[in-house]
Amino acid sequence: FLMFAYGSNWFALSPMLTTFEKSFNIPAWQSHLLLSIIGLFVIFFAWPAGRLIDRRGAKLSASVGALFMILGFGLRPWLLDSFQTLFLSSVIAGIGLAWILVALAPQMMKWFPRGSASLPVGIASSGLFIGFGSGALSMPFLVEMISMRNAFLVFSIIAFISFLLWVGLARENPPTPPEERKDVKRVDFFEGLKEILSSSNAYIYPFIGFLIVGTTLSSSAFIHFIYPGEEGGIIGGSFLYGCAVGAFLAPFAARKYGLKKISLLVAILSLVFWIGIYLVYIHNLWLLPIILAFFFGFALQASWPIALYCQETEKGVNEANEGVASGLYISLSNIGAAILPVAFGYIEKDVPLCFSGISACIFILALLWTLVKRS
Repeated sequence: FLMFAYGSNWFALSPMLTTFEKSFNIPAWQSHLLLSIIGLFVIFFAWPAGRLIDRRGAKLSASVGALFMILGFGLRPWLLDSFQTLFLSSVIAGIGLAWILVALAPQMMKWFPRGSASLPVGIASSGLFIGFGSGALSMPFLVEMISMRNAFLVFSIIAFISFLLWVGLARENPPTPPEERKDVKRVDFFEGLKEILSSSNAYIYPFIGFLIVGTTLSSSAFIHFIYPGEEGGIIGGSFLYGCAVGAFLAPFAARKYGLKKISLLVAILSLVFWIGIYLVYIHNLWLLPIILAFFFGFALQASWPIALYCQETEKGVNEANEGVASGLYISLSNIGAAILPVAFGYIEKDVPLCFSGISACIFILALLWTLVKRS
């Protein structure tokens, strides 16, 4: 629920970007900063979050993140009068994201056997993307019914409830360990990072995350640009719900058929579905964009939790440095969230060029999966 609350509050902004552009008289790239700045702050705080997890545990890290979440998103309904104040709310909330995301995989590793933890990692990740879809889909309808300020207030209340539930009910460790674990010697940051990077795959996974997260945010904003208003909310929501289902189901398929095989397959399929979205757009077809957007989101996001799980279970990663390993993956992922939406915001008015740029990112994603040396 904590992941859902953050995701819904974050992506409630997405369908409102064009509204803010008109209200504040700002260009598209500047409005995109309201989304991407949240990812930018993850870059700076993922590393200290990882160290905190390795020293004090994942619950404390996620609690810190949840506190910043309710401060940033909780104040947002009263910060809508200017771009600067709205930007401030994104900055405050963005500080919290790293502390939540980096805690995701290490927390699952404590509650489930390492060999099967990809499934709970995927399930927890899907909560974030269900939030993405819910925020993007419901925001235009809420604004029409109860005003923009009250719509954002609804999401603020969701964030506050999730904070109370997490702090009050979440536990650091299960009563009984899921499997026998060896005692590990605590290491300093650089020694732990050196052990993580002893595997060549550890250099690839963060860039996979970079492309997936950056392309997800860019695609979501671009869909709202080419399909404005309620139509874009429905299509964008379908895309993000597809992301949630992909993050949920892909680890099950990967466990049965192989991590690399499934990840490469869904990367290729995401390119096919993205091209399909472009074709139905230029031919002005209705209903098909909703279906294609769902399957595009499913395929694009499916390998994100798989790559995170792979990073956490590579040679050289153990309980002494799994927080740092998660921080490495999450920080690079969110560099993509900070850079790519702004870059594509510059060119989104040139629809063929923007489609081509996002297609190139997806192609590189598939190429990176071919380089991973893992079954």
